[in-house]
Amino acid sequence: MPTVNANVQPAIISWALSQTSEEKLGTKLMENIKQWLDGTKRPTFNQIEDFSKKSHIPLGYFFLQTPPVEQISLLEYRTLDSIELTNPSRNLIDTIREMEAVQEWMIDYRKEWNYDVINVVGSLKDFTDIKIIADTIRNDLGLTVEWYGTCADSSEAFNKVRKLLEDCGIVVMMNGIVGKNTHRVLDVNEFRAFAMVNEWAPLIFINGADSAGGKLFSLFHETVHLWIGENDLYNDRRYSINETKPIEFICNAVAGELMVPENVFLQKWNSNTNDDIHERIKVLARMFRCSGSVIARRALDNKTIDKSVYDRVIADAIEAYIQAKKEGSSGGDYYRVARSKLDSVFVRALCESVNSGRTSFTEAYRLTNTTSKTFSEVASGLGCVLW
Repeated sequence: MPTVNANVQPAIISWALSQTSEEKLGTKLMENIKQWLDGTKRPTFNQIEDFSKKSHIPLGYFFLQTPPVEQISLLEYRTLDSIELTNPSRNLIDTIREMEAVQEWMIDYRKEWNYDVINVVGSLKDFTDIKIIADTIRNDLGLTVEWYGTCADSSEAFNKVRKLLEDCGIVVMMNGIVGKNTHRVLDVNEFRAFAMVNEWAPLIFINGADSAGGKLFSLFHETVHLWIGENDLYNDRRYSINETKPIEFICNAVAGELMVPENVFLQKWNSNTNDDIHERIKVLARMFRCSGSVIARRALDNKTIDKSVYDRVIADAIEAYIQAKKEGSSGGDYYRVARSKLDSVFVRALCESVNSGRTSFTEAYRLTNTTSKTFSEVASGLGCVLW
């Protein structure tokens, strides 16, 4: 069978190369790319197809005359804290695209069925008082000040808050990979979560590759963004003291207040007589069902520890997270994990739409990144009956 050369513009090759890393492409492909760029060799169709698969760039993009301009408005809301994050990865771009599809479907569904708009979205626009914002969100969600006391750990606390958000009409999705591709792990250094504001179907996406405590903090952080009414792409894994935007300072502070109420924190901190500050932080982290980083920040804000202690806690947290990722986990029950990625209200709406003939099974599988069997098991686990 004859070799088929591909007519690909050098500008497209250069652009595609900027969208990925040499490590992902491999030595052989990189050698070919260099020859394509200097004009000593032309790529074959199979080589471009290989380039597409390894870079996760749609094959059609390679045959454009000029590099594509991908309009992704959410990227404007990134809280960048390093030069490495200025170029979004294909993993992030594809995840945003998937969530845009979910949100668009949910908007159409709720409009078609004459749902009311979600009135909490933007209800605190222009508010800046941390306590007022926190109290309003607690009231809207039905959370008590010490709500965490009924939870066993950070994971249970996350599920509790997520359920309350879903009941409020917020779509909460979570994944640690792109779709169902286990080779495309989402990087928490690039982003921890994002929020997409819409009055019909506000959506929060949580990076499932993050720690349990990190996911809980991100969930609250993005909740504040929805109540304030501003999109967000959050990547501040270290809960930085030097926020780049005033709104990030507000959202971080409110998230901290919702997780660790200041008055309760001070009472618990002062009643703990342990001279080992690090141990005291660990005790309070267990008490509030959060990470030591959040407790350390509360302590720093209240001047009960100095910056050196805070920095040490953050460094320890990062080291522990890296170690945990190296050790890995068994992953748990496959269908339980699949359910955890999806918003339960969204799945029930899909099932209702499929049963009524408005949405095809194929579309449902596409929107949920599932197969026939997985979608059926996920739906069954949520009490949905597919006809």
